[in-house]
Amino acid sequence: MSSRIRNTALGLCMLMLFSASAAFAQNYADPYLRMGVGARAMAMGTAQTAVANDATAAYWNPAAMHWLHKFEVSLMYTGGLEADRNHNYIGASLCAERIGTFGLSWLNSGITGIGQYDPSGNKTGSFDVSNNAFQLSYARGLGSGFSLGLSAKYLQEDLADNTGWGVDAGLLFIPYDEIMIGFMMRDAAGEHGKDDLPYEARLGLGVKPWKGVTLTSDLQGIEGEQATLDVGGAYDFEVSDKVSFYLAAGVNDLVETDQASRGMTAGFGFGFKNFGIQYAYVEEPQEFLNENHRLSVNFYFRECNTLKSAMGSLKRERHEEAMIAKADGPKEFIHRYIFEGNPSLKLSLELLRPEVKDSIESVWMETGGVVSFPGINFATGSAEITDEFARVLDGAAKLINEHPEIQLLEVQGHTDNTGSDAINNPLSQARADAVRNYLISRGVDPSRLVAKGYGSTKPVASNASEQGRYQNRRIDLVRVR
Repeated sequence: MSSRIRNTALGLCMLMLFSASAAFAQNYADPYLRMGVGARAMAMGTAQTAVANDATAAYWNPAAMHWLHKFEVSLMYTGGLEADRNHNYIGASLCAERIGTFGLSWLNSGITGIGQYDPSGNKTGSFDVSNNAFQLSYARGLGSGFSLGLSAKYLQEDLADNTGWGVDAGLLFIPYDEIMIGFMMRDAAGEHGKDDLPYEARLGLGVKPWKGVTLTSDLQGIEGEQATLDVGGAYDFEVSDKVSFYLAAGVNDLVETDQASRGMTAGFGFGFKNFGIQYAYVEEPQEFLNENHRLSVNFYFRECNTLKSAMGSLKRERHEEAMIAKADGPKEFIHRYIFEGNPSLKLSLELLRPEVKDSIESVWMETGGVVSFPGINFATGSAEITDEFARVLDGAAKLINEHPEIQLLEVQGHTDNTGSDAINNPLSQARADAVRNYLISRGVDPSRLVAKGYGSTKPVASNASEQGRYQNRRIDLVRVR
């Protein structure tokens, strides 16, 4: 079979799928709506219902937009598609505090250069087919770790001059920082021309069992087709304070069906302060379509609202507000946001429970002479000491005064990597000065305290997440002698 005839036949095959005018339209109408977007998402086997974390969330699960903390823009280009197809995407999300998160996206797909031939086999021209989906999305938190999202889309096809509409709905529940459960119904209602759009239902589970590791799976079902399973995973790590890197892999349609076979996916990406670059290799579930390549660029702009899971982290103890209300607060363990593996855990306990002061010297040596206050930190761009932090510092001042052998402490101020050094350096110094002055106001000899700001140069957690950035906006007390 000549290349010309093969390409023409394949093009006509794809044209039949895109036109959605045959008897099987109920199952195959607008298949480009279900091809997936975003290089990272595709590299993870398209299992994104529970873990989508950039502007493509509007596509994978609109409820996930609620957890985005910046104004974000995502662009995707697909290369290597068979039959001169194209499939590209641009989306943006913007969170507005106390209102919700809004998303706007455009998905374009089609075939170019479909040949037209006369009965003698001579090419008389060519034509293109273009399909567009314009989508407006909205997400809002429901409290207790739940969020709800809705999307409305307008569909346009130039071949038959058809238009249509569709509605997506999603729900996301994040009980802990390490566990995510999502449900999404694509085209829960909708039609294109005279045909109803087939719905696609996805139930997703994501877990983060170790630092930087994300594992995810989606149970997927399309109207009139057999259900299948998508699985994937990614490993993120910091290359430097301002550069991150990830590796990802997955399998789409792990459970092979009559409609699709198993397809392998893999990819990687770099993240920088304000943008990221991602690549994915994707084997399409339909074997005759072979593989393709996805390239995405994400841009991140201003910060917006801070979001929390329902019960915090599995890796820390629960915070009990009642403990703060006790009269002798500094002597009680009000410090419930203690992260596992933090070397200053024991000393934090000593600072908050001065009655066990006899072990202070050995504990201080054990922790390398450093004590921090995880979970009782500063707001973004602020050097204000909160009431909760003040209660802890009251206990610290009392303990320092009871131990004259502690001759000199350096009060170290730190920031996350939001903002430039020109902002972070003086901010970290202001935080250190504020804590030093507070301790002095509680009777600590000024000669025993020196304040120094370190900006964002000494993070203790990844700045890629809001939780990590919160940990980095901290104060450390370091014993000099």
